[in-house]
Amino acid sequence: MRRKKHKLGVLTFTILSNDANKVVTRFQIPRIAVFIMCIMAIIPIVFLAYFMVTSMDQQQENERLATALNQKTSKAEDLQIRVDQMEEKTTEVEQKMAELNELESQLQEYITDLPINEEPSGGIDVPVSKADIKDGQDELILTYSQSSELIGRYKDTLAKMDEVNEELKYIPTIWPTIPDKITSDFGLRSDPINRTDSLHTGIDIRGNFGTPVYATAGGTVIKAEYYGGYGNTIMIRHSNAYQTIYGHLSEIKVEQGDKVKKGELIGSIGSTGRSTGPHLHYEIVKHGEPVDPNTYLNISDISK
Repeated sequence: MRRKKHKLGVLTFTILSNDANKVVTRFQIPRIAVFIMCIMAIIPIVFLAYFMVTSMDQQQENERLATALNQKTSKAEDLQIRVDQMEEKTTEVEQKMAELNELESQLQEYITDLPINEEPSGGIDVPVSKADIKDGQDELILTYSQSSELIGRYKDTLAKMDEVNEELKYIPTIWPTIPDKITSDFGLRSDPINRTDSLHTGIDIRGNFGTPVYATAGGTVIKAEYYGGYGNTIMIRHSNAYQTIYGHLSEIKVEQGDKVKKGELIGSIGSTGRSTGPHLHYEIVKHGEPVDPNTYLNISDISK
């Protein structure tokens, strides 16, 4: 019985040859060794299958994570584009506001320079529709398009003011001397020397000897000499429309052909020519005809 059990614990392998003369070869292998070899052969297969399944799961997970990452990246890129657009828009609005501030400064300068007859108040009225204003807010909030439209209106206003300002340079709108007391108006009067009625083609402004006389508009000096009853005289052509005459001067500080600016010193008050005392005879000639200087005085101040 022991022998039978021993035989059952091994496997016998017989190797036969085609040659009948050769010895038959037999060898035995314990069953446990065969079992172990089978187990060892199966383990790599099991591990291979496990790793294949695990690898597929890992690949699917990686693909899922990659898809999620791409979605997050796409959202982040969209957000970055929006941020960039907002920053660009903010920069544009800041530039527009800076331009508005610059235009406002220019308007303030123009308002200061432009002649006024009334007490100072307010500024340039630029129409703003009710749609531009949000009720219940402490400040006006202008959108980009609204600010662009407002800038356009500012620029149009400035362009018109440039034209007016350029024209004003050559229109006699300031006092020719600092004393502003008129002693004889434009029009019919009794001649101060022969006491007969006569046409006074300008105005007489009281002043002391040597008081400065200024050009009332920019232009070209066409006469700077003694001129009959006017005495020492300066004539200035300002444009195709205007000329001004300054008579009875004690001193002439310009020469014929000189270019003068509005408010520039040109002479001094005196009593030369047909005069009863120191004063300035001042005339404005428009299109060849003398006009009343009072229409143009008090529009602006010589100190400006």
